[in-house]
Amino acid sequence: MVAGEVVTRRPGGRTARGGLLALLLAAAGCGGGEATVLYVNDAHEIAPVVDRHGERGGVARLKTVVDRLRRERPGALFVFGGDLAGGTLFGGVFRGEPMVDALARAGVSLASFGQHDFDFGAGHARRLVRRSAFAWTTANLVEADGGPFAGLPTRRLLRLSGRRVGFVGLTDDFETTLQEGTVRQEELVPAARREATALKREGAEAVVALTQASPDVNERLLREVPLLDAILTEEQSESASVVRFVGGRPIASPCGNLGSVVALTLSGTRGAIRASVAAHPVDATVPPDPALAETERRYTALLHERLSAPIGALAAPLPAEGSRQHETGLGNLVADAFREATRADVALVAGSSLRAGLPAGTLTKRHAVAVLPFGNRVVLLETSGAALRATLERGLGVSPRGSASLLQVSGLTYAADLSAPAGERLLEVTVGGAPLRDDALYRVAASSHLAAGGDGFAELASSRRLAPGEGEPLDADALSACLGRRAAAGPAAPPLPGRISLRPTG
Repeated sequence: MVAGEVVTRRPGGRTARGGLLALLLAAAGCGGGEATVLYVNDAHEIAPVVDRHGERGGVARLKTVVDRLRRERPGALFVFGGDLAGGTLFGGVFRGEPMVDALARAGVSLASFGQHDFDFGAGHARRLVRRSAFAWTTANLVEADGGPFAGLPTRRLLRLSGRRVGFVGLTDDFETTLQEGTVRQEELVPAARREATALKREGAEAVVALTQASPDVNERLLREVPLLDAILTEEQSESASVVRFVGGRPIASPCGNLGSVVALTLSGTRGAIRASVAAHPVDATVPPDPALAETERRYTALLHERLSAPIGALAAPLPAEGSRQHETGLGNLVADAFREATRADVALVAGSSLRAGLPAGTLTKRHAVAVLPFGNRVVLLETSGAALRATLERGLGVSPRGSASLLQVSGLTYAADLSAPAGERLLEVTVGGAPLRDDALYRVAASSHLAAGGDGFAELASSRRLAPGEGEPLDADALSACLGRRAAAGPAAPPLPGRISLRPTG
């Protein structure tokens, strides 16, 4: 294979080849000098984040750090590991589009996907790919027809400082995002083994996996796929870069929110690759790149302008804390908003989807988007009583990441015994004051993410979607409208409790 070509696995095992963007190629050369890969992920915020950990990130400071490292290490490749849409207030409003542009200006040449890149659906993720000036790759996200997502290469083989380095992109926990059932996640280990084997056959001296996966999954990848020489993965901390080794091979995680750049150095000979890792902070001590600093200021001002419109007022605060584990006033309000927006019989809201609370006093669109930052639509489903019962039961279980996935509700009440075995916890359900009937059909409002079976709620995915399309309101817009109605005569009182009754565990 010619160095720098694209290799894409097609359905049926066929292979397509094509020229790779010139910006991906370092100067060609013979021999095996040290190859450097610069890496970041978790790019939800274009401007620096300021919180209890200090000030970090921002694309302007990121570019300064990357430019310095490239001067020190000619031929270094800058790679992005995914998550640039959704997840935060900025991501919810702008949906990753400014980040695609800014990361290209910061020097990114290659990217793989995080779950949040699909928070606004597979169609939007495809648009982000088309908008990008850099290349993308995925080894384990496939279209409904079995082909690679968006027709992308399933691996990349590049020449860095005279050394052939292969890259494999892997995305896990895909059920936590919105992809409307049109994209499927393949198992990570078989995909990694297949692509790493192909890369070695094509002449790769080293293979690097770019993953969005948990520490346990990454360790399993290195144990079961010995052809992998290093893993660059998602953040484990907002304030620290984390490096772990399995058999001398690193798993490196930069700080969240672009708080650091990981530099992976590959040296040695084929079959005896040595991998070393260093982390470089992107903090307040770094001078910002002037042009990107102006971009940060422009988008910060635009965000403020879009989110400053008043939408209502509350007489008391509604915190988000506890929404995963028990009934909350915030959960009740959002569920009411969904039900009112669709005129449904009942509404279901995953407690995990409520990302911020609401303060007392005047509220703006900023507050609504902070609560619901993912830009989901509120959809209306026709669901059987049996499926509704099974959905509520599933919400009484535990998610794969170990946190409760309780459903906040409107239009119904339910009682449960959390000390009972999983699948047997639901005790009683009433809809509109009457017992739930398994053979009846109900109009159920839910987010488009939940309706597509997200967060493991597969029972809803088989429900009939009523009046689908752009007419379905955005979740934050539904919440804004609800607050406006309730505060028409003055600050709204919190919704009354009493919808969910849980017996304590033990």
